[in-house]
Formats: sequence, structure tokens, C-alpha cells
Amino acid sequence: MGSCIPNRGLSPDIKKLAVDIFKEMDTDGNKCIDVNETLKFWHDNYAKINTRAMFDAVDMDKNQKIDEKEWITFWVRVKKSGHSEEDIQEELLNLRNRGSWVQFTGVRSMKPQKID
Repeated sequence: MGSCIPNRGLSPDIKKLAVDIFKEMDTDGNKCIDVNETLKFWHDNYAKINTRAMFDAVDMDKNQKIDEKEWITFWVRVKKSGHSEEDIQEELLNLRNRGSWVQFTGVRSMKPQKID
């Protein structure tokens, strides 16, 4: 039989943490994170730089919105690139505490975007 989680997918605990942080950023509850929400999320912690880096890495369709599927897909890509769940958990907790966005080694960003 087996698990519903792909072999190299996220464990239930890490996926829950990622979804919880997504919901913290999605302040209007529309199931998408937009640029304004991330600028507010990081407020005084290099908000534009962090927002640009996050959208470059996660916003696959470049529509200036990150939906939950894109968010989880990004973290799965991080794991598949060789990063441990401990690394992922550390960075998710860092995000929860409004820490800076980290560019993971081996996880390519999408095309850069301009964030006004």
C-alpha cells in the first residue's frame, strides 16, 4: 500500500508547518499570498528584498501571487534538491519569526520579478 506522501515529499509535520506559515502570510484569507501581504509580513526586515527573493523562488506562474500549491511545491523542490527536513523546518521557523528569506543551494529561482 504505502503513504500518500511521495518518497521525497514532505513529512506531515513539515507540510503542516509550511501550510500554517502560508496562512499567517495570507492575512486576507483568499488562499493566495500577494506582494502587499509579504511586505507587511516582513515590515522592517528588508521587506522588499525578502519579498522579491521569495517571489522569484516560489511564484512559478509569475502572477505576483503565491497559492498554497506553489508554496508546498517549492518546499518539496527544496527537499528534492538534497536539503534535510531539519533544514526546512529551521527555515520555516525562521520565517515564522519574520527572519530573512533564504536562497537554498541547488534550488533555482524562477525568472526575477520587479517588486514595486
